[in-house]
Amino acid sequence: MRWNFIEVEKRHEEEVIELLRSSPFTAFLPKKQRYFKKQDYVTVLDRLLFPGTVIITSDLPQDEFASQFNTWLEQHPTELIHREAKEYFYLSNDEQHFIASLMDEHKVIHQSIGILDAKRLIIQSGPLKGLENRIKKIDRHQRTAQVQFQICGQVILLYLGLIVKPSD
Repeated sequence: MRWNFIEVEKRHEEEVIELLRSSPFTAFLPKKQRYFKKQDYVTVLDRLLFPGTVIITSDLPQDEFASQFNTWLEQHPTELIHREAKEYFYLSNDEQHFIASLMDEHKVIHQSIGILDAKRLIIQSGPLKGLENRIKKIDRHQRTAQVQFQICGQVILLYLGLIVKPSD
C-alpha cells in the first residue's frame, strides 16, 4: 500500500477528506499532538502533520494511480484539490514505514517526554524514543522538537511534540 501525497487548499483538508469518502480511494490526514497554553488554559491539540496535503493509499502503480485519480477528478470537479498531470508525490516504503511507526491507529503522532542530562537529550517515552540523533533543535517553551526526516527524497524538518523535564 503506497501513500500518495495530494496537494489541497490549506485549511480545507477536512472538506477534501469528506469529498473523498464517496470515491473509490482511501484517504487520511496524518496529525501530530501539540501543546497549547494561553494564560492559565493548557491543552493538547491535534494539528496536521502536512498542512495542505491529504494522503491517499493505493496499491496501483504510480502512473495508473495518477490516471485513475485524475479521471475521478474530471468527473467530480473541485477547486480544493490540485491536479498533477503525470504523477503525484509518494513515500518510499522506508519513509512510509518510518512515519507509520511514529503514529497510533488514528494516524496521530503523540508527544514524547524526555530529560536533559548534562546537555544531552534522553527521550524516556513516546514515538521519538531512540531517535534523539534526528532532533536538531528543542523549543522548551513551545514544547516542540525540530526533527529531521526524509520525505519524498527530500530532507525536511517537522515540529513534533516534546516535553523536556529537568533531570533530577
